[in-house]
Amino acid sequence: MNSHTVPDKKNHGFTLIELMVTVAVAIILLTVGIPSLLSMISSSAITGYMDALHGDLALARSQAIVEKTTVTLCKSAALVACEPAASWSDGWIVFTDLDADQVVDAEDRIIRVHEALSTGVTLKYNQGAYLQYGYKGALDSSAGSYTYCPSDNDLTLAQGITIASTGRVRKTSGVLTCP
Repeated sequence: MNSHTVPDKKNHGFTLIELMVTVAVAIILLTVGIPSLLSMISSSAITGYMDALHGDLALARSQAIVEKTTVTLCKSAALVACEPAASWSDGWIVFTDLDADQVVDAEDRIIRVHEALSTGVTLKYNQGAYLQYGYKGALDSSAGSYTYCPSDNDLTLAQGITIASTGRVRKTSGVLTCP
């Protein structure tokens, strides 16, 4: 009897064909999944910006009522004064505007600032460089709407906010246009 036996040989690796099939399946999954992931990230960023603006508009309205004065929200890249030539995407400020002149004077107080949006997201307001809430919470400026658009102007990702002349703020659904 021979006490020397041959042990079972087991393969513990991949064959070249198995590796190639695995890589091909991974490439297919990434090709399908990455655009969806990028779309989800872009949509999430726009929703976050929209929620921040919605909050700032609500804050401006409530501060106008509480402080019984005009509160202005205007575009501002430097975040210390209204800048009509700036873009809403560059940032904005909310401030008490005691003389309602859309200028941050010495007696006015900046309530909140919002820095520039990330590259690729634009924010448009169809009524110009500012809006104002009067002491009763209604708009002193015309009613209008904001629209957020991704850089590729994909309307499926666009989101909006509408401000009624009464000062009521609501998220907009339906047909939006991007520049």
